[in-house]
Amino acid sequence: MNEVSIAMPQSETPYRSLSAKRRYRTTLIQALAIAAMTSATAAYADGTVPSLAPTSKADTQAEDTQAAGQTATPSPTAKTATVAKGISDIAAEHGIYFRAFLDEELAANPVGGIRHGSTASQYAAYGGDVDLQKLVGWKGGIFHMTIISESSTGLSSKYIGGGIDAQENYAPFNLTRFLNLTYEQNLSLLHKNDVNFIVGRMGAFPSFAKSAYACTFMNHAFCGNLYGFSQDTGTALAPLSTWGGRIRFNFTPKVYAQFGGFAIDGGTFLQNTHITNFSNTRVTGTNWMGEVGYETTFANDAMPRSYRLGSWYLDAPRNDVFENTRGQNYFQYGGSRLRHRGETGVYATADQVIYRPDSSMRNVAVFGSAFYNGNGGEAVKYALKAGVVKTGTFPGRDRDTVGFAVSDTAFSANEVSYLNYEQIKGGGPGNVASKEYIFEVNYGYAVAPGVVLRPDLQYIMNPDPRYSPTYAKKIPNALVVGLMLTINLDTLLGMPHLGS
Repeated sequence: MNEVSIAMPQSETPYRSLSAKRRYRTTLIQALAIAAMTSATAAYADGTVPSLAPTSKADTQAEDTQAAGQTATPSPTAKTATVAKGISDIAAEHGIYFRAFLDEELAANPVGGIRHGSTASQYAAYGGDVDLQKLVGWKGGIFHMTIISESSTGLSSKYIGGGIDAQENYAPFNLTRFLNLTYEQNLSLLHKNDVNFIVGRMGAFPSFAKSAYACTFMNHAFCGNLYGFSQDTGTALAPLSTWGGRIRFNFTPKVYAQFGGFAIDGGTFLQNTHITNFSNTRVTGTNWMGEVGYETTFANDAMPRSYRLGSWYLDAPRNDVFENTRGQNYFQYGGSRLRHRGETGVYATADQVIYRPDSSMRNVAVFGSAFYNGNGGEAVKYALKAGVVKTGTFPGRDRDTVGFAVSDTAFSANEVSYLNYEQIKGGGPGNVASKEYIFEVNYGYAVAPGVVLRPDLQYIMNPDPRYSPTYAKKIPNALVVGLMLTINLDTLLGMPHLGS
């Protein structure tokens, strides 16, 4: 989700562990996930949960059978789903749409790391959208609200002792925050809806650097759009949000340019910041972003693709990760911390369907991204990733996916100097690697519409020691065995979506 969990020698207070309510919240979210899985199995078996977008003959036949009244008597769980859909249908007639999403990520490292173990990291996101044109006649206006509740223990922090997080949804303390609380407006200048803007409490992503495939993977090197971005800029990403805005110009249905600004707010990274704390007292500046792109979908392109090129200008002070104002090791010699302002960076992302045998959704797609920070005083110098995802695997498994991805992350010379210094303090040799590599392969099994179970394997080479900087030895390369469960409850229950 983001990189703010990594401890850095910045002025912002890092996340700290909060365990008082962790067991309760973990149990609650896991219970919701189990209940949803039970509902999915029962409803899917009874044929009472339709797919919003059938992608195989089996789905279409199931809907036809349901329409013909040839299903068995609905189970109590299926009846509950029917009631929920009925309520959401009534609300949708007035422009109100509900959303709910559960994400569970289990991981273990039987090989490598400082010690072996297993952890669970999970969150629930819930909220809705209000089409103001339907509700009150306000043309093109939409209100969005999403709350996220997270409870997690990270494998990388607790057992591996370092490396880019094996669970992308890990956050070092439990939280309940607004993921977004925004107003969106569509305007028509030269053609319909060619201008769109959104303002409010939000993160920089997913407005920028989007990818259709990156988050089919569990390691944060892949799922997080641009690894290193939040860490190097202090910009809030999920599960956090800050004040921000973005305006987009659609020159054609496929070509666009967009610009945005997001407040750099150290308060949003603090454990004691509560859900209704919208204060700007800790805001130190703004991250200005721009992006141009070309994107298509299955609705207007037989082989959908997206290409995006973006940059940012950070108008906010940032502490150097290693040096003082005299160019010395700040942690050894003290003095005044070297501060930077006006940092810039660039990124590029690409998604491309390269093979599609027929008009179904079965296809093979490749994706990738590159992130580069031009300032040597931050932690991450660049991050590269690339992968391939096949949708539609075995006969009758049109929704299943199989994917493979690899990443290459390079740390700045100052970050490596800091880590070497810390390792020497712990009695080690001070020879921390400047690069880290991640390999990941997984299989996504579509249990029901909106429910995916994804076994996962990762191999982490040169795990960086940022979680355990004084560990005296090189952290052994780690093999991670994982399992992801994602449940989109509104899709599972056949609830209408905004724009459907």
